[in-house]
Amino acid sequence: MKVWIAWLFAVNLSGVFFWRRIPARWVLAAVPANIISMQLLLRLYGAGHHLSLPHIVFWTPLLAYLVVKRRGLLERSPFGVWLVCVFTTDALSLALDYASALKMLFA
Repeated sequence: MKVWIAWLFAVNLSGVFFWRRIPARWVLAAVPANIISMQLLLRLYGAGHHLSLPHIVFWTPLLAYLVVKRRGLLERSPFGVWLVCVFTTDALSLALDYASALKMLFA
């Protein structure tokens, strides 16, 4: 789990190398939003399935935006490779987050 979290953090924060590109700015904006929200939930309610909610709230619209602006996803450049890594990583994590949220709702 720690390796996955480190990977998520690293791949999303590596957007600083593409700061001039608007999609990278959106990815970088989601990072502190997720961290702050998760820390707040952790302090208020402790560990649990509810910690998946910030990812759902911030990454669902982010991934929808990246699909709509898919030109970057199709680019054959370092930016395009990074964007595909971010999209794939965040989509996999989001699938786990939705599963966790469903467990929270039906538990």
